[in-house]
Amino acid sequence: MSKMMISIDFISISFMETQFSTLVSYLFPSLQSDDWIEYQSGIKGFDKQYTNDTIRFHFAGDSPTQLLVLSGSACRYLETGNWSWQLFFEKVFACQAEGIATYFRIKRLDIAIDENGTSMQMKPHTVERYLNQGILTSRATRILFLNEKKIASHDNTGISCYIGQRSSKAYIFLYDKGLEQGMAADKWYRTEIRLRDPFAGEMIMHMLHQKLLFGVLVADYLRKRLQFRSPTSKIKEVRRRPLVGWYGRYLARIAMCELSYR
Repeated sequence: MSKMMISIDFISISFMETQFSTLVSYLFPSLQSDDWIEYQSGIKGFDKQYTNDTIRFHFAGDSPTQLLVLSGSACRYLETGNWSWQLFFEKVFACQAEGIATYFRIKRLDIAIDENGTSMQMKPHTVERYLNQGILTSRATRILFLNEKKIASHDNTGISCYIGQRSSKAYIFLYDKGLEQGMAADKWYRTEIRLRDPFAGEMIMHMLHQKLLFGVLVADYLRKRLQFRSPTSKIKEVRRRPLVGWYGRYLARIAMCELSYR
């Protein structure tokens, strides 16, 4: 049996009419004493950034807009001690009432579903097989497979799969995370749900206001966006066929997971 975990792996939030020092003291009070250094931004529309080498606040000149970017490593950096994503996002949604910012927007949210062990089915080759058999259905109109390699070492990191266009507001990304990390192939697969505004904000709103395991929300999203249909069903119309057994069990296992450091 494989092990499963759900985590937040990327966040970007724009805050309007605010300043860096105000946001740091409000969102990350324990990090106020960190050595925050100013660098060039590298993000279009922003000139500079303040960073403690993990968390990044991007800004443009004297503009009162701040763009907070938390990469996967920044999310793991925060997940220590009493850190809570629930409390963090409650603060984000309360920033207007608290006089911290006049407006905010969650621009991107990546949710990672990690599975490692044996008997894993959710992988790019499975998507390709069901697609070729004509028994995969999805709200997405495009699926892209890429054979990816690292630039420096030229090491093959396996076949990755994008379900939906990468420029869209929402898409699903599957890949061999273990191989990417230098491990043996077929040991650790990751499914990422990548959401942009407004879907990113909607997912967080559901988390804050619904007293459910976060996995229930994630499983429901996947069930609506992607379906592996039964290859043995006699129903001719593919979209009316039931889900194949392993996928139903996969979704059920996700629904039993809680978000790490919720």
